[in-house]
Amino acid sequence: MEGTSTTGPSRRQRVRDATLRELISVSREILTTQGVEALTIRAVAREMGMTPPGVYRYFDSHRALLDAVILAILDELTEFVAASVAEMDEADTAGRLVTASRALRRWGVEHPREFHLSLVVSPPEEENPAVRRARGQVGRLFGEIFAGVWRDYGSASPTPWPREPRIEPLAERLVRILEITMPSTAAAAAFTRCWMRLYGMVCLESLGLPRIVGDEEGDLFEAELAELSRTLGLPEAALRTGR
Repeated sequence: MEGTSTTGPSRRQRVRDATLRELISVSREILTTQGVEALTIRAVAREMGMTPPGVYRYFDSHRALLDAVILAILDELTEFVAASVAEMDEADTAGRLVTASRALRRWGVEHPREFHLSLVVSPPEEENPAVRRARGQVGRLFGEIFAGVWRDYGSASPTPWPREPRIEPLAERLVRILEITMPSTAAAAAFTRCWMRLYGMVCLESLGLPRIVGDEEGDLFEAELAELSRTLGLPEAALRTGR
């Protein structure tokens, strides 16, 4: 009798994969309810009903466990933004940029501890290459959307972005890191400034700082988004997207 071949993972592998997913889920629960300081191998083992050596069979260090959680967070954030943008007409580049920006803010505000953890950057020689690539996912998505916006509106903007020689080398480095292509150096510089301003606002809001002055609904973020939209020459209707 001829041997049969299988195309799917073995039962042992399926069990291992399920345990791995549960370990990451439990780790994230500890993170969100108790803080990153409470996320230890021992704490995860206790919640899972395992011994610490059992957890080490899946993650050989605390850093490896933390990296796995960060990867899961970054994947979820990217998928959330991408799913929001996917509902828009591809030709509506302005609406896609506004939608992506608001989706980024919403996720960051709703998942502050996860968002903060995703921002923790290790020294280049210590950073997991998979984590480094994952950190660029959302920026890459925004960059691709921004390139379309620049193509449709950038050259006709009523208040063109001025040449800023000091920023251009930084912008060129950013687009290389994100592995995206911009129509021009001016577009790359404009994208860099827009991305830093929007991402920075989300960072501040996820920390709760705007609430100190009574901003509960993201009014400061919306003001920043409106200013960037005007500078890029986007139609006013774009800001009504999803509102």
